[in-house]
Amino acid sequence: MNPPLFHPGQQIVCTNDDFTVLKAQNPAIETPKRGPIYTVRGLFDTHRGYGLTLQEINNAGVAPGFPEANFHESRFAALPDVEEVSLAELMEETVTA
Repeated sequence: MNPPLFHPGQQIVCTNDDFTVLKAQNPAIETPKRGPIYTVRGLFDTHRGYGLTLQEINNAGVAPGFPEANFHESRFAALPDVEEVSLAELMEETVTA
């Protein structure tokens, strides 16, 4: 099996938020939406790849006796790394330019 695309603590965005089948199975499950940034909380090795749990969504108590709902990694994309730039450096560049 291929290694997971993401790791715990990594920030990701949802690219496919059509959870119609999952919501039909249990309407109480909270699902990710396109737009917000999520943080990977955990990885689950499934027979179809890796499933993710997210820090911002907790479905642990939704279906007692069953594992927490997780979301296939193919529904997400990693956030690009952003360089940290200090405000002072930006202002210095603006003044000297």
